Amino acid sequence: MAVEFTVGIPTHNRRETVLLALASALEQTRPPARVYVVADGCTDGTQEAIRALGEERVEVLDRRKGPGCGYGHRNEVLERAGDGLVAWLADDDLWLPDHLERAGELFEADAVGIVNSMACRVGVDGALEPFGVHWRAPTYRDRFLGVENRTPSSAVSHRALPALAAGGWPADIERGGDWDLWQRMVRDGVRSEMVMAPTVLFFSAARREQSWPDRVAQNAGFLARMRDPSRLAGLRAEMALACLSREHGMEVAIAQAREREIVWGRDLASIRTERDGLATELHSITSGTWWRLRRPFEPLLRLRRRLRGDA
Repeated sequence: MAVEFTVGIPTHNRRETVLLALASALEQTRPPARVYVVADGCTDGTQEAIRALGEERVEVLDRRKGPGCGYGHRNEVLERAGDGLVAWLADDDLWLPDHLERAGELFEADAVGIVNSMACRVGVDGALEPFGVHWRAPTYRDRFLGVENRTPSSAVSHRALPALAAGGWPADIERGGDWDLWQRMVRDGVRSEMVMAPTVLFFSAARREQSWPDRVAQNAGFLARMRDPSRLAGLRAEMALACLSREHGMEVAIAQAREREIVWGRDLASIRTERDGLATELHSITSGTWWRLRRPFEPLLRLRRRLRGDA
């Protein structure tokens, strides 16, 4: 049975980019059944701009500004989704056209409760950096559950009921509310899976030295590329190459580490051989007749050296 997605797009005073993000959601090859734009105390006309589109699938949840990123408002999306699926999209990110289709295939094929997709973080210069890890991979699971989140919220979709059962979105923390919810779901035993092909463009706002007009223009440029089939193919190739480059870099690092281990092993063996040789030589000297004859006269020899000023 085909699954349907409810999309949640939280936003605060980013009217221009949220319209672009919304367009990427509405233009999915597997269209969402409903899109909720969660306006967290917007004062820049976001609500009016969204409603002016006249899109029946889109509803604005106009709410007063909440603490921090207004995470608590997002629980309304979970409640409205019922027992269906929810996919999250940040107001300054973009989905490739098959993002929901690829995630949906995993939900339909297995007893999966949460799916995260590979993303590419877009730099100010347009450079692409892979961003995402498989939460069930032993290499990354402990880090995800403890010290590091490498998954943007725009890359995550999940069943609504397990998220509510895990406590939903936290209303009392300033940052990291998405990571907090994903961790609780995984710890509750919700099975996760990952779309390995990159389907998300992540325009991280943290420490981004870029004017707002430039940010809007950059996002608009990438959306235009996705709308052109030939340019979309080129973009996919760039994103795939970025991910492969990271994997190659990791392989190189592992190979270098193994090479260092081999070299260090050889050096250690050489040191041990030299040590054993010196020990044998020292034993030969101290057990010889000359050494035994010298020992009774050692105090006199030391006195002689002091008198001569040698020591």
